[in-house]
Amino acid sequence: MTKSIRGSLEEALQEESLDYARILSLAHDLSKEDSSRVRFSVDASHISRLGLELVSKQETAISELIKNAYDADAVTVDVVFKDSDEPGGILEIIDSGNGMSREQLLNGFMRISTTDKMSEPRSPGFGRQRAGRKGIGRFAAQRLGRRLHISTQQAGAGDSLEVEIDWDRFSAGVDLYSVSNEIRVCPAKASAGTTVKIFDLRDSWSEAQIRRAYRYVSDLLHPFPIERRKRLVDAGIQIPSSTDPGFKATFYKEQEGDIVSIASDEQDILGNAAAKLTAYVDGSGRVMYDLSSGRYKIDKKAVPLRFESKLRPKGSQTFDAYSRLSGVHLTAHYFIQEELPAGTRGMVREILNRTGGIRVYRNGFRVLPYGESFDDWLGLQRSSALRELLPPHSNTNFIGLVEVDDIDGTRFQETASREGLIENEAFLQLQDFSYRALMAAVIEIARARNRKVFASDEKPTKKPSGEQKGDGESVSEKAKNVATKLRYLAKNADSAAVVDPPSSSPAPEGLESPDEQSADTAQALKALADEVEEIGAASREALEEIGMLRVLASLGLTIGEFTHEVRHTLAALAIAIEGIGSGSSVNEALSKELTEHVLLLRGYLRYFDDAVTQNAHRRLEVHELRDIVNEFVEVLRPTLKRQNVSVEAKFNGYDLFTKPMHKSEWASTLLNLLTNSLKAIQRAGVEGRIFIAAGAVDGNLQIDFSDNGDGIPKENWGAVFDAFFTTSAPPGALASHSEQLVGTGLGLKIVKDIFDGVGGDIEVVSPPDGFSTCMRLTIPRATKDQIGDEQY
Repeated sequence: MTKSIRGSLEEALQEESLDYARILSLAHDLSKEDSSRVRFSVDASHISRLGLELVSKQETAISELIKNAYDADAVTVDVVFKDSDEPGGILEIIDSGNGMSREQLLNGFMRISTTDKMSEPRSPGFGRQRAGRKGIGRFAAQRLGRRLHISTQQAGAGDSLEVEIDWDRFSAGVDLYSVSNEIRVCPAKASAGTTVKIFDLRDSWSEAQIRRAYRYVSDLLHPFPIERRKRLVDAGIQIPSSTDPGFKATFYKEQEGDIVSIASDEQDILGNAAAKLTAYVDGSGRVMYDLSSGRYKIDKKAVPLRFESKLRPKGSQTFDAYSRLSGVHLTAHYFIQEELPAGTRGMVREILNRTGGIRVYRNGFRVLPYGESFDDWLGLQRSSALRELLPPHSNTNFIGLVEVDDIDGTRFQETASREGLIENEAFLQLQDFSYRALMAAVIEIARARNRKVFASDEKPTKKPSGEQKGDGESVSEKAKNVATKLRYLAKNADSAAVVDPPSSSPAPEGLESPDEQSADTAQALKALADEVEEIGAASREALEEIGMLRVLASLGLTIGEFTHEVRHTLAALAIAIEGIGSGSSVNEALSKELTEHVLLLRGYLRYFDDAVTQNAHRRLEVHELRDIVNEFVEVLRPTLKRQNVSVEAKFNGYDLFTKPMHKSEWASTLLNLLTNSLKAIQRAGVEGRIFIAAGAVDGNLQIDFSDNGDGIPKENWGAVFDAFFTTSAPPGALASHSEQLVGTGLGLKIVKDIFDGVGGDIEVVSPPDGFSTCMRLTIPRATKDQIGDEQY
């Protein structure tokens, strides 16, 4: 046999046009004849298993491909989804990176478990710390779609390379080495970089999912280096080519030929800023600044900087002019974390906690440690902690930089250790300028928000329109407006009692000037104005109670369901007791049934009592997902068994501790998902199956709650979380209390509010095989400090 294979191999090698596939197959067959050695072989289907097991979430898969672009020194990456509302669409990822040579393509991308990122931990051009996980990119492409097309070109290359990969060819029973993929040499493109095109997407991509994928790569993004580089280049200043210009990702969606931007740094990061500040020092040392805020209707240009006398300077002195800072620019975005929208709050907070602060760039290079999380070179953390200025103004409220051009090094010199700048007069002026400019923006925004700036300030009496909810006035705003009008009437009435004619001060909008009022009326109106304003203040307190009311609403649903179950159990218990009483001796079967019902009733009561007790004390605690899910499943298992519904729970990983929450919130969440599933299963008329998968994914915890009911139409995936939206028919007269409670369309809205409140999320995603609906819950994982040593 060995001789025959050798002969065939020799013949194949002698052919003028080599058949590489046949040569490889013969060589592999020949190796099997080695009687003293054995070798591993790999089934081609292993590729598919790796793709699905290593990359479980589609958002993670796309983030790995974008990280590969970052590692390739790309400055920009465009991600375009085409016809992706349903599975089968196209995904295109276009980067401006280094591209790949044939050798890099063969020994990097096409080689499994390459060690490139271990032997070369930094990118070749900008020295970036590599972000991609070893070897995950190719499997991410397999996870996303069925076919892959790669087009890549290095800078200065005379041609480009293209590779086609059909993942369906990697099937069971086929050796991995035998699956070949076509590579073509093509004409050169206009610029270097790599384009990855994935066909026949396995999942649909809604706009919400696209934005979520963008958030997965947000840790790579810092928009200011790109903006700074562009401005300096436009000004004719030479920037070293090795200076990292930053990385920008933009996500688009193409539908019927129209391309729309879905997510970018401006939309998802900087778009959440309360204001943008640009300050600069002119040739005479004067500071001018621009301040813009769409939220608060501020648009100031070239305003001279004025220092607030109540502010304590960061340095040992303040300056009337900055003689050493000519040409210095400061750019900063100001964030008020308490006002961040729920949908992006977690992402923006993470970025602020990691990259918040004001960085320093000198001659195009970043100067460390200024702007690092541990550095407080402007004293913002100290000032915020001491409450020298009341509005929020710590490092995590800003993303920005200050630029210094000092080619000759006459103004700013680095220390001998290259750790920072020497604290000479120029540096002290830089500190003072940056601090004063930032505080000018903070104070301006605080006044637009109708907030006190200093503790000694009087309490503001008028709320700006920028804080109104929706197009109308808030309750507090209405109350204050009425109070203003009443005081106007009182003032004119008081004036009429003393002099004639009454005061000529202008009347508030919508109010006629009175001709005459009595002093008694004036006194009554003053009292009424005070009372109305108290109502306005009380409305703020009422808003603060919404969080607790939300918890109580969730508890009400829990009460309804468990009351129904306890009632059902008590009825069965009564029948069992009656059966025992009618016999002459204790019936063993009835006694056993009676015991089961009593234990079931105790289980319901214990679960319910625990949820109520924790909620009554308003105690927030971390919870391990295994405990939460398993306890819920065990308590409800008899109910599910009675309705012929099976439930399976699967957990991936250990120590799955959630961020502190009320236990009743978890009870309400799981109960809502369960009752929705039971109704969907009943409508479908099938033998019910519920599958709960929980684990840790990308630093968060995730629960997938799936059922095989009648499903949710894709166009309603986002609407199901709106208040009063329901897919259930109106409950009939004979409906149970629980059916009446959970059919109002408020259940999922309450669940979404719960998870928004703790920085989590709930969404409808594509279900696993064999199921029709999947609700995905995402919640931040508890920190070690939150867990406490006693939990380990």
